[in-house]
Amino acid sequence: MSSNNLPDSAGTVIVGAGIVGNSLAYHLADHGVEDILLVDKGPLPDPGGSTGHASNFLMPVTHSKEMTELGYDSIEQYKEAGVFTESGGLEVARTKEQMEENKRRVQSAKAFGGHAELLEPEEVKEMVPYINEDILEGAVYFDDAGVADSLQFGEICRQRAKDMGALTVSPNTEVTDIVTENDEVTAIETDRGDVAVEDRLIIAAGIWSPELAEMAGTRIPLTPAVHQMISVGPIEQFEERGVEGIEDPIVRDMDHRMYERQHGSEMEVGSYSHRPIL
Repeated sequence: MSSNNLPDSAGTVIVGAGIVGNSLAYHLADHGVEDILLVDKGPLPDPGGSTGHASNFLMPVTHSKEMTELGYDSIEQYKEAGVFTESGGLEVARTKEQMEENKRRVQSAKAFGGHAELLEPEEVKEMVPYINEDILEGAVYFDDAGVADSLQFGEICRQRAKDMGALTVSPNTEVTDIVTENDEVTAIETDRGDVAVEDRLIIAAGIWSPELAEMAGTRIPLTPAVHQMISVGPIEQFEERGVEGIEDPIVRDMDHRMYERQHGSEMEVGSYSHRPIL
């Protein structure tokens, strides 16, 4: 079922229709959970949270085996849904110390069944013509890195759960309070009416999650932080190709804690080098 009519009760209530809430709705339905309600205070398909603001690239190999496996599993799900562009990704090194870290990343990739190779500055230039290879020691290249369309994936997840007859979706519905009895959630109050929660409440509301947790008398240790990102362009080099989305590899400048990625005829540049602003 899908309508803007809020039900009086639901077995499972998910608050937040971003990538986490949408994916949860589908996977729970796929595992046989019925009577799921997904609510978000924003409109769909983009309710306005971090899912719609993310740069959406995946560099799957880390020094954690579990996180590497999670990265590859996510990529497979995005590929199956047809929302993944395999552009490849580079982590460039300006210093010899970062190049040593790149060598360790290659070893982690080999240990966890991933893919990575070291490149000389000239090889980086061949892949990314706009880069200044003179300031680089080299890079590590992940050929299976790429970009997912997180909003489209959310739409697919919701539709699959609806097709199973397991999901009701209520956008433009703000949770104003969470009712508990004996430390158990019994209902949510919204600006469109109340819903009894029969089995479980899942908070997947991104940066608003701590506020919702407080309504339920508990705590989610999450703090929003400012992240700088600018879109530059249109860039003539990208315009000439007529490329929609991304064709050039993603570039991470690890020494300066920055990233660059093509976005159609423009380029997104993100930075974590600024002072932390919570």
